[in-house]
Amino acid sequence: MRMGLWNTLVWPVLLLLMMSRAEIASEPLRFRISPEPEVVYSYERQRCDWRMIPDSPARAYRRQDGSVALIAAHFRNRVLEGSSFADLHPRCSVVSQGKESADPSVFDDRFWIQSLIPLDGGRVLGLASQEFSGLRHDGLCAKGTGRPECWYLSLVALEANERDFSFTLLPRNRRLIAGSNKRFDTSTKAAGFLTLSNTVFDGEHAYFVAWTEDAAKPDGRGNCLFRAPRSNLVAAWQVMGEGRFVPPPNPYPADGRNPVQATCDRLGNGDITGKIRSLIRLESRKLWMVVWSTRVNDIGGIYYATSPDLRNWSAAFLLAPFEPPWGTSEKKAYYDYPSIIDHDSPSPVFQTVGSTFYLYMTRFNWQSKRPTMNRDLVRFEVSLD
Repeated sequence: MRMGLWNTLVWPVLLLLMMSRAEIASEPLRFRISPEPEVVYSYERQRCDWRMIPDSPARAYRRQDGSVALIAAHFRNRVLEGSSFADLHPRCSVVSQGKESADPSVFDDRFWIQSLIPLDGGRVLGLASQEFSGLRHDGLCAKGTGRPECWYLSLVALEANERDFSFTLLPRNRRLIAGSNKRFDTSTKAAGFLTLSNTVFDGEHAYFVAWTEDAAKPDGRGNCLFRAPRSNLVAAWQVMGEGRFVPPPNPYPADGRNPVQATCDRLGNGDITGKIRSLIRLESRKLWMVVWSTRVNDIGGIYYATSPDLRNWSAAFLLAPFEPPWGTSEKKAYYDYPSIIDHDSPSPVFQTVGSTFYLYMTRFNWQSKRPTMNRDLVRFEVSLD
């Protein structure tokens, strides 16, 4: 089905569903979402090669000259850039790529840059989700029937100049932000931290949220809160565990010390069931807000929760009924990797939003065949009543 026809026929019904669910839940926030998306990047028209896809939530960065860089990372990381959000265009050069090392202790297999942090002198700190997959390295892991398998995950730090956004991993002794509580072995199914939100600043600290496969309490899997002082945004990240901030897991300390083990508090009391992709400040409500994609009672969509303090979170509510690509076998367009960006935010990393903002997502164009590499980056205008 063509996207215009899909929106014409289906969107009013889904919008009614979204509004009715909000009323049933007595949710105080009301959002209005434009029925048609703007295409920010088109795979069919703008790709530089067949692997140029939006494979992470969109992150925007305002340079000191006012121009904008935007990344929706793949493991071959590229950027879109322009004088404003209205004229973003892809730069074909790969700005960073992991070495696909077969050594899990160096944290340099494949990585997806998912958080941008301004540093002094026009430098940018990038935080990335690093994936070591034993299945990609000959003889290390045997492929079985289970999924995932041999999946060893961590968060790593990189640095670039804001002009070219060419990111380089920090030296090994400063590279790891958080890893697994155990060292890699071939029996590993899924372990460590992956996919993090953007980083925000509040008072004297910076914060982000990351998903762990095995360190959250209770149940192992979940979203956890990280914090670092503004004075040390590289080496001082800690994770909240039992209500206080502690050093995160480090299975391979570069200084030869014993591995660091830690657990973290799962955010949301079990109500935030998906990987948090975006964290922003609703200025008019003095609230923090996170978004993620999931399915609840077979209803797929973009869900959100709010918090006054980043620690205590509301129940989850449906923001928009955009279905994620997993959990179904139908052929149609799907959406994932939600990110909220207010183009008028004064923040260089767009951490604040006003009454109108954009919901950025990856659209999977699977109307005739699934899965394919055909993905677009799109945005919907959102108004907060």
